[in-house]
Amino acid sequence: MTWRVESQALVDDVDAELVHDVVLASLSPDGRVVDAGCGMAKWPSALRRRGHRAVGLDVSRTALTLARERDPTVPLVAADSRRMPVRSQVLDAVLSEGVVEHEEEGPIASLRELHRVLKPGGTLVLDVPYDNWLRRLLMNHLHTWVTWRRRRAGWTLGFSEYRFTYREIVGFLEQTGFQPLSAHPNDRRPPKNVGVWVDYHNLVFDPFKPTPPATLFVLPPLMARIVGALMRRVPWFLCGTITVVARAR
Repeated sequence: MTWRVESQALVDDVDAELVHDVVLASLSPDGRVVDAGCGMAKWPSALRRRGHRAVGLDVSRTALTLARERDPTVPLVAADSRRMPVRSQVLDAVLSEGVVEHEEEGPIASLRELHRVLKPGGTLVLDVPYDNWLRRLLMNHLHTWVTWRRRRAGWTLGFSEYRFTYREIVGFLEQTGFQPLSAHPNDRRPPKNVGVWVDYHNLVFDPFKPTPPATLFVLPPLMARIVGALMRRVPWFLCGTITVVARAR
């Protein structure tokens, strides 16, 4: 999961996310917030520093142990975000970042559980991988070809995640009782860019040579300038994820 990468790269500064201000504006400081699938609990930690009543929840006890070491003030719960130990309709907001796309059967069951725990009118901030135009025009085709070559060479490959279009994620939200309110392109601020870095890395990585943590998501200087310029002008073309703010009906 994402927390494994974050723990290596020490990426716990939520200010580095393009949607930082969107998330803060969407969550009331007076409401009860759960980060469902919090990993290293970077968002609950940041929210509590700003006065929010935020709790982190994750199925990985290892991730929660590391999170407690880094910020022992954050309340953390070890549980599956698909079956949360939370009563129905009691939360004011739920944050789900980089979680529901990992369900091989699709995100519907996970989204229904998030809807269950939210009060009517409660807020969901959902961040999932975005099937951007660069991916649809080029990268998906290259990955299909590379996957075919790896399977032909005898590699054992498993499911990792889905990437969704805007229309797909809106459809999933409406099907599970949410009203989408706004959508925002998300990624890291330059010189980092998760979407472009991951797409390129997936084409060329060597599983026998671990990537040095200091280089994770960091683009070469020229590429960083180009990607940064494109993100300022046409962010939907190559952003790594999409953040959707929705209301529970």
